[in-house]
Amino acid sequence: MALLETLKNRIGGTDRSLKAGLGYTVGNMLVRGISFLTLPIFSRLMTEHEFGVFNVFLSYEAVLFVVVGLALHSSVKSANYEFPGKIDEYTSSVSIIYWIGFGVLFAAAAAFGRLLTGPLGIPYPAILMLVCFSFGSAVVTLYNERLSLNYSYVRYMVVALINSLGSVGLSLLLMVTVFSEHRDMGRIVGASAVFMALGVAIMFGFYRKARPRPVRAYWRFGVKYSSPIIPHGLSQVLLGQCDRVMIKSMVSFSAAGIYSLAGNINLILTVIAASVDAAWSAWFFEQMNGGKIAAIKHRAKNFALVFTILTVGLMAISPELVYFFGGARYDAARYVAVPLILDAFVLFLYNIVIASEYYLKKTRFIMLGTLIAAGINIVLNYVFILRFGYVAAAYTTLFSYLCYLALHVGLSRKFLGTFVLDPGWIIGTFAVCAASGAFFLGYTHHIVIRYVFCLVVVIIVGLALMRRRKGQGPIPAEDGDIRE
Repeated sequence: MALLETLKNRIGGTDRSLKAGLGYTVGNMLVRGISFLTLPIFSRLMTEHEFGVFNVFLSYEAVLFVVVGLALHSSVKSANYEFPGKIDEYTSSVSIIYWIGFGVLFAAAAAFGRLLTGPLGIPYPAILMLVCFSFGSAVVTLYNERLSLNYSYVRYMVVALINSLGSVGLSLLLMVTVFSEHRDMGRIVGASAVFMALGVAIMFGFYRKARPRPVRAYWRFGVKYSSPIIPHGLSQVLLGQCDRVMIKSMVSFSAAGIYSLAGNINLILTVIAASVDAAWSAWFFEQMNGGKIAAIKHRAKNFALVFTILTVGLMAISPELVYFFGGARYDAARYVAVPLILDAFVLFLYNIVIASEYYLKKTRFIMLGTLIAAGINIVLNYVFILRFGYVAAAYTTLFSYLCYLALHVGLSRKFLGTFVLDPGWIIGTFAVCAASGAFFLGYTHHIVIRYVFCLVVVIIVGLALMRRRKGQGPIPAEDGDIRE
């Protein structure tokens, strides 16, 4: 608790949104800690090829997850304002669409899945499991969006913990028994079964609060709002996951496995960013409704400094994390980890900015920006993986994320009339992270030099954060903004 209080004082504010954000973050790290701590077990039980197969499976799931529920989870926050006091009825109603999507996709997978085993590179049973995993993932995401409206991070943590413990436990059991000869399938079946069961249980939880009925007004609003998010979500997956699929096709499953292990290090920062975003977006909507632009901009700057510290720290220890998670077989992953961690930092900045477009219901522009960035990533991956190998994919993806961020910064400024996070802050914090990353790559085998440099940077940025907090004073009014 002392840690939480310190962070609250440093970032600014003591409201429930910040407390929830910290709760999401701490809870997620505790839950993800189970996955991270068991990753060395999985990476050693599985060959690089099997490890690559499972991670490519996850890349496909990220695509299908968007399709199963038509990205309706993205409409929940706006629906809460569109239909006051009826959000449980709304959630229960649109959940019917998830069942329809699951039924159609499972039937298609059963009928045509064998034709896809070659192009996808995964066996027929894994394609069936892919639909189950995607359904569970989509329902859990819808549930988490509903919980975020009330900042119910404790229930969020419980669901995440059940999923993490169940997935790891069942996967390990299957890998050493039924699937001892095909451990990639043991991992796939274990994870999919738990996610599917959790999704079904959550559905019945929705229906205890409100009877599921196909309400035309709810469906029309949800589909209209979320339709542009579907190509956005698919493009976002291409932006974040196509490198693994392309590496699998252009190099090998083993190379995809090494790349994916580095991606698990990137996931540490991604989890924190997603946890903060769960509370940030709900708080952003509240502040915008009150016209408190200056309060939003002030907190965005503080968060940027906090994530600069986290990013620099994670890059500094990434070589040791690579060895811990994978051992000597995955040593090459240390050269991929740094640019992938920078990806996560850029994605955090994007999440801070993009909330304005969701609030203003400019979802078609969100889709457009993601399509452009995904197209850039695919083209650059094709060119540079062929020329420089799979490590190049980490840098092409980083460049694509930077284009992605720049585009949405411009769009947000156009629609909102002001910057959520000033370009100077974006450039400055990214420059600190990028320069640190380059230094760490140059001294990847010199642990003392890396740690000393990291400490210096963290102290400097930390002092800047403390000065902002100490000299905060009243936040000035802006565009009708009233600081309470």
